[in-house]
Amino acid sequence: MKKLLFIVLITFILIVLGACDLVLVPNNPQNTLDDDFLSPDAFNVESFDRLFNDEVAKSITIKITSSAWHELDQSMKDYHKQFGTYRAGLYVRADMIFDDGSDELLEVKDIGLRTRGNLSRVRIQDDSGNLNPSHFKISFDEDFGLESLRANGNRSVFELEEIDLKYNKNLDDTYLTEKYSLDLFDKFGVYAQKTTLTKLYIQIGDTTHFYGLYTAFEPIDKKFLERRLDVIETKGNLYKSLWQQFGPASLQNNYPSLAIGIRDLDTNYRPTYDLKTNKRVHDTSDLVDFITQINILNHQAFQTYIETHVDVDRLIRLLAVGVLLGNPDDYRAMGNNYYLYNQSNSNVWTMIPYDYDHGLAQGWDGSPIFSNWTVGADIYTWGNLNAHMLSIENYPHPLVDKILNIEPYQVLYETYLSELINPENELFSFDAFDQLYQQQKALYDQDLDHAMVNLRFDLRNIEWYINAKIADISNQLSYYHQNPNQRGN
Repeated sequence: MKKLLFIVLITFILIVLGACDLVLVPNNPQNTLDDDFLSPDAFNVESFDRLFNDEVAKSITIKITSSAWHELDQSMKDYHKQFGTYRAGLYVRADMIFDDGSDELLEVKDIGLRTRGNLSRVRIQDDSGNLNPSHFKISFDEDFGLESLRANGNRSVFELEEIDLKYNKNLDDTYLTEKYSLDLFDKFGVYAQKTTLTKLYIQIGDTTHFYGLYTAFEPIDKKFLERRLDVIETKGNLYKSLWQQFGPASLQNNYPSLAIGIRDLDTNYRPTYDLKTNKRVHDTSDLVDFITQINILNHQAFQTYIETHVDVDRLIRLLAVGVLLGNPDDYRAMGNNYYLYNQSNSNVWTMIPYDYDHGLAQGWDGSPIFSNWTVGADIYTWGNLNAHMLSIENYPHPLVDKILNIEPYQVLYETYLSELINPENELFSFDAFDQLYQQQKALYDQDLDHAMVNLRFDLRNIEWYINAKIADISNQLSYYHQNPNQRGN
């Protein structure tokens, strides 16, 4: 009986290895013996840390047939014809090679490739075949409806099911706005994505195109939660919250019923609060109740509720970091770009920041509500872009509006702002930014002249911004310390 079980186990492993088509390729094959391809453990395909190692230069090469590339383009054109947007969800089949300068390349067969992005998504090429810079998503668990690839449904690479790749759309000379922003959230105790820079090449047929320097992102999904929370807390509902067809994700109580749901790309249904986990159960009553409570409760009743239902400390940390980064396209100003997660055991809600390509004095400045890249914006009144865009004089964002009107939370908020700008903590400072900048510039700058986006590294106005923001926040903290009755007025 033991022999039979052993034979069955060996057969299963061989089937999985054959279906996954993932191999480690020696970086210098001319120096190898006959074993040109080394098969990794099928249940442990490369480490998370190998991808997110910022100390080495990395490149990702996507190899795709011309027919698959044109299939992707055609799907986007068809989707645009039907819905007026290029946000199609079709994955086409491709291969990926990852090179980080180590002895072995990592080659992954049969990945899924599609474009990504909200308002920024464009066709991958024009009618003449000229390529457009695009954001991409790589999926490792696609089977393309093929029995031979069914094992890929459980595959992960770098301990990820997907990788998001964003190009430098804002032409930020530092290449680091989003990485530095999310790193700062993470260092200050806010759950945030890991990121790293990588060169991206796409080989279409026999021709290789150097797209340039991209930012690679850890996706916010179940694996993201499992890396940060106790197992008992990882079974809850995760919602991606964006300004979509049903308006901003402001957490107001007057939303249409369709604003909460599960995205359906086939019908172009994109809810404001998009459930990302537990889709088979599809029970969103937890979010409905949460939104109701934070809107109807006030004063002590509100404080009592959120102290047992919200990770308030982590949320206030998020708000403090957000003020320093100066991104106008977030929950506080826009009702946009965040995830909400309801921890499954404690039923405590956590906000996770997302999409920080604006801020740090580049990208969208938030005008006309914000000016001077948010330097001078009050830490309490901040700015309300929703009120301006929707022509509504009073447009609340109840979760933050109410929290920052409670004195103990105001004090904690100011304490965290003070910690962030304290140079001894090496958090929000030009020196901290410059250290990261010099490291990444040394790794990548010399390779960018021939890229599709061929912007060379430069510090632009970042030193001015960080120093001006620190001085501004320092002055405001002094003022509110002397005039606590003016907080929130």
